Parts: sequence; structure tokens; C-alpha cells
Amino acid sequence: RGSPARAAVGALPRLSLRSPAELRAARGRTVPARGPAAPLPSTRVLLKRREVAEVERELQNRRQEFQQRMQRLAQRRQQLARRQEQHRDAVLTFESFLK
Repeated sequence: RGSPARAAVGALPRLSLRSPAELRAARGRTVPARGPAAPLPSTRVLLKRREVAEVERELQNRRQEFQQRMQRLAQRRQQLARRQEQHRDAVLTFESFLK
């Protein structure tokens, strides 16, 4: 009979194979030829999904880094505002001392 994998394949409905001329006549265009090294469409979809997931992870990492930088910037602005207020108070105190 054959191997179990072959039996599973045999369980699938058989597709009729058509020649390129029949495909052109049926569809009005040819199906692009696939070289021996070209991946199957399903493989290309999986590879593209993996690529999209990697890009999304990288985007998420960059968003986190940006958010952290914005938080540090906000803290630095608060510190600067406190120092400016302290300098203003020191200048007012010194001016009142001079009068």
C-alpha cells in the first residue's frame, strides 16, 4: 500500500492538473512560474507574518523607549523649574538685603 503519510495525502481530493495552455485559456493569463528555490505561497505568508511580528515587537520597544525618554524629560523639566524658583527666591532675598 504505502506509508501513512502517503495514505493521508491520498485521502485528499484529487486535483486535475492542467497544462499552461489550458490555464491561459481558462484564466486569460499565465500563472507565474516558481523556481525550485522559491517558497510556496503558504510559506511566504508564514514568513511575512513572522516579519510583521518582529516589526511590531521593534515598534513596541521603540514606543517604550520613547515613553521612558519623555518621562525623564518631564522630570528634568520639573527639576529645572524648581531650580529656577530657588534662584528667583535667592535673587529676591539678595535684592531685599541690598535695599
